[in-house]
Amino acid sequence: MAEALLGGAFLSAFLQVAFDRLASPKILNYFQERKLNVRLLRKLKVTLLSINAVLDDAEEKQIRNQYVKKWVDEIKDAVFDAEDLLDEIDTEASQQKLEAELTSGQKYSRCSIKVRHFSTLIASACVNSSNNEIESKIQEVLDRLEYLAEQKDVLGLKDGVGIAGKVSQRLPSTSLVDETQVYGRDYDKDAVMKLLLSDDVNGSRFSVTAILAMGGMGKTTLAQLVYNDESVKNHFEIKLWICVSETFDVNGITKRILEALGFSTNDSGDLNMLQLELKDRLAGKKCLLVLDDVWNENPTSWEALQQPFNNCGIGSKFLVTTRIENVAKVMHSFSIHHLKQLQKEDGWKLFAKHAFDDRDSGAYPNLEAIGKKIVIKCKGLPLAIKTLGGMLYTKSLEEEWDNILESDIWDFPTDIIPALRLSYHYLPSHLKQCFAYCSIFPKDYVFDKEELILMWMAQDFLQKSKSNKRMEEVGKEYFDDLVARSFFQVLDRQSSRFVMHDLMNDLANFISRTFCCRLEDKFILDISEKTRHLSCSWNYCGDLASYAPVPMASRLRTFIPVDKINRNISDNVASNLLSQLKYMRALSLHGSDVTELSDSVGNLTLLRYLNLSRTRIKKLPDSICRLYNLQTFKLESCYKFLGELPKDMHKLVNLRHFDFSESYIKEVPYIGRFKHLQRLTNFKVGKRNGTDIKQLGQLKQLRGSLPILNLQNVIDPTDAMQAKLKEKEHIEELKLKWRGENEDSEKDRNVLEMLQPHKNLKELSVVNYGGTRFPDWIGDCSLLSNVVNLELKDCKYCFSLPPLWQLLSLKKLKISNFDTLVAIGPESYFQGNAYGSSSDNNTTQAFRSLETLSFDDMKSWEEWCCSFEGENEAAVVVFPCLKELHIWNCPRLKGHLPRQLPSLKILDIWNCQQLLASLPSAPNMCELDLGLCEEMSLIDVPSFPFLKNISIHGSRVVELLLKKEEVLLTNITRLEELYIFFSDFPSLQWPDCHYMQSHYFNSLGYLRIQDCNSHLSLSLDLFPMLTSLELINCLNLKSLSASSPSSGSESDSEGQQYITTSLSELEISRCPKFVSLSLVGAGGSSLNLNAPKLRYLKLDNLDNLKSLPQPMHTLLPSLYNLDLCHCPQLESFPEQALPLNLNTLSIYNCPKLLLNPFRRD
Repeated sequence: MAEALLGGAFLSAFLQVAFDRLASPKILNYFQERKLNVRLLRKLKVTLLSINAVLDDAEEKQIRNQYVKKWVDEIKDAVFDAEDLLDEIDTEASQQKLEAELTSGQKYSRCSIKVRHFSTLIASACVNSSNNEIESKIQEVLDRLEYLAEQKDVLGLKDGVGIAGKVSQRLPSTSLVDETQVYGRDYDKDAVMKLLLSDDVNGSRFSVTAILAMGGMGKTTLAQLVYNDESVKNHFEIKLWICVSETFDVNGITKRILEALGFSTNDSGDLNMLQLELKDRLAGKKCLLVLDDVWNENPTSWEALQQPFNNCGIGSKFLVTTRIENVAKVMHSFSIHHLKQLQKEDGWKLFAKHAFDDRDSGAYPNLEAIGKKIVIKCKGLPLAIKTLGGMLYTKSLEEEWDNILESDIWDFPTDIIPALRLSYHYLPSHLKQCFAYCSIFPKDYVFDKEELILMWMAQDFLQKSKSNKRMEEVGKEYFDDLVARSFFQVLDRQSSRFVMHDLMNDLANFISRTFCCRLEDKFILDISEKTRHLSCSWNYCGDLASYAPVPMASRLRTFIPVDKINRNISDNVASNLLSQLKYMRALSLHGSDVTELSDSVGNLTLLRYLNLSRTRIKKLPDSICRLYNLQTFKLESCYKFLGELPKDMHKLVNLRHFDFSESYIKEVPYIGRFKHLQRLTNFKVGKRNGTDIKQLGQLKQLRGSLPILNLQNVIDPTDAMQAKLKEKEHIEELKLKWRGENEDSEKDRNVLEMLQPHKNLKELSVVNYGGTRFPDWIGDCSLLSNVVNLELKDCKYCFSLPPLWQLLSLKKLKISNFDTLVAIGPESYFQGNAYGSSSDNNTTQAFRSLETLSFDDMKSWEEWCCSFEGENEAAVVVFPCLKELHIWNCPRLKGHLPRQLPSLKILDIWNCQQLLASLPSAPNMCELDLGLCEEMSLIDVPSFPFLKNISIHGSRVVELLLKKEEVLLTNITRLEELYIFFSDFPSLQWPDCHYMQSHYFNSLGYLRIQDCNSHLSLSLDLFPMLTSLELINCLNLKSLSASSPSSGSESDSEGQQYITTSLSELEISRCPKFVSLSLVGAGGSSLNLNAPKLRYLKLDNLDNLKSLPQPMHTLLPSLYNLDLCHCPQLESFPEQALPLNLNTLSIYNCPKLLLNPFRRD
């Protein structure tokens, strides 16, 4: 490797790639073998070195001198061409070496030797012609670079001047920026939270609060602080975050909201259908919707978006961040919070956090003094402060800090904030090109960290590490460094998703606009012959087929559509791109309508990243196997369209990431030749030569997740050993799956025995295993010491479990579809071993780390023995940390559940008809779901002081729940939600009101009773805090009741009333005998329901309902949404006026009401 360059200029890192190639023995040997002029390479290197010497000076002077800027752009363009040429030569040399290796050792007949001799003569003539072409191209690039090098003196560019300066010792590396470390925003947070938590919605179902400030002021950060606050989380039932940005697409935003709620929109463009679905999902629920970065000033668009939210619960809120005050006015913001600049003291705290981290800034008094002056120049802008602070964390010399303070860039006239341009100016050169490349992505684009690193890798941005780190690890360091310097912001740390602030996006676009282009709102004419990287939104992709300037940009290195779905990219567009763009490094056609690729794809010999995911491609051309440099190949979600791969795929020897998940590709022949493969989405064992499981043994660098499928195709169990899973230390998740019916139980067991993984494994799944017992390595703590997640599924012939209690790190265990397993007890946990080493209290803990345990579809399981005594009478404590227990569809299970579950929070038992057990002692339980468990005992139930949510399915369980005796409800004091389903015993009678009021339902806020055939008697006296009541499909419900009129209720012309002060939502649906909203009081008297806070009322499929409350405008004064459906006997509205706050009135299939809507005297 050539000596590392110290320059900080953008091109320095790029030149390093060229220098590495010029020094490559592979290229030198290629020149010597073909008798090419090696002196051309030497001259090229000297010329590039002379240019590199002045790059630092040029990068600084180009800010003020447009001629230097033009010179730098010409240099970049010429270096791009030189690198293309060197890459082509390197690729050809490598391909020749590969072909020689593939054909070595083959035997030839006398005839074939003559043919080969003849071919050699032809090849020799071609070589001479090719040599002339190569030398001609090198000379052309060399002439251009020498011409530009001669101009450096005219432009006054000097060697060793500029931003490189002295090399300082790098301080200890910092962790990623913690976005919660915010300074000076306590007042702002409290003010916004006060607005959100207030129930004042200005007479509407929801209100809008806006955070208004210029870009970079921290609007999004403030919104995130509020959004993630515990009190906000507890206040709203639904919380949604949508980043809007410059394009206010009502359809698109609605789809994203629905998707966030778990609804698949299937690319629907029907706004009416989407909004109806959203309306149903929001019905009656208090929502918080954050719309981040709104630019829309069109009131019509806003009115269209907010329509479904008229159905949400009272007190719902929109929180909007925007730079434009008129946006807040258009959205009828109830309040606008103006976010101001940080005070000088808070600005310094933020700067010090990023520049010094945990070190005391007072220990560096000179740096501290300079830093405080830099903060003043940032003028209280948080983004600028933390960006410069993060950048200075890596610099320890006073001179370096002073250079930034005194830089001319602070005074340079531009739309880019000077502090941000400075932060880029002082980036290391290798980070500059990575950041500038991101300009092809639109504002608010969500970056996947791993995906972006793969694209950087395709562009050769990742420098080789002296410590032999993988390129992916180098890319991770680059990305984390940019995050630490605030060039990226964390969106979701768990899934590695990030965003770039709008101002940073503007900066990237400003820096690289000559060579990077994105087709969105710009005219397509922005593409020039210098354009190397191109992205486009879906509505522009279709124009590329007939667009003339694309051939002018024939040296494109990147083409990517930035939308998930890009149906405008057709076969014609793809063919056009493939035939013209031979220098492509990264090509994506994901989400397009492409069904085939032309053979010309094989000419893209420099291609390193190819994404055909979610396309309709049916077959790959054989020429794709010529893509020698390909590192990343994505065929994700091609489903049934693509079934097989070309037979010579194994020639793609540089492939590192191969993703064909959710595709129907049967197998990948000779995959073992992908020596550099890091990620393989699955391996399907085949029966043909080259598809056997032994191929895995050669893939030594695999990491992450590895599913191995079709294990029934393993012929000889010893072949499984040659997969060498025990040696694959970087595999963290392993899935082993058989398919079809068991044919040889012993063979399956031997195969599984040979597939023992490395001890670093964290997750293991065994599916459809046909053995009767598991091998010893499953359950051996020394072999699976790091496993935290284990799934055993569809092991229908296994009659026992391995000793899983020994897996000390195990946190999640799921066991399902064991058809022959009858009992789980000590013999399954310990299998004849001693109960284990005792703890300090002379006890042994089994499953000491387990947090989630699930049993599902266990047809024969009858007994679960959970209590043990050891040989030395030492007690065995089982499941001390268990938080969730799920038992589903175990129809023969009898006996007991674990008696003591001190950490349990969720207990979910469904369809265990013979289970006689009592509920365990679980003092921390929060959620209980019992369904179709008619034999369970609810007598002598332990106390559940924290139980908030109960869901009951089944007649007998419901009956026991509501008995007067001290059963389940007696020991529950904080119940907030109660769901009751499936009750068909004769009478569902709630317990005595006075007794119940003082014990059970004081905190109940939500009650739903559904599918009840009983003669239901429900008194509202029981629920003083009830906010939402749903009664659905209660076939014998006639009315609600109350024991007596409310105090203060007078007997006047309106009759006696029962007042409920908390009820805000009421739905009564599919109750054919329900006749009136009037309540039945003591002695059968009639009480009017007075609900002053009721906002939402839905009456649906009530065959006998004839009238609405009289007078509605006084009894239900806050009513906002009234929904009347399928009420055939409902004749008219009340005589007096409807409630004044009524906003939405929906009437469907109420024929008498529509004929005579208002009663006449």
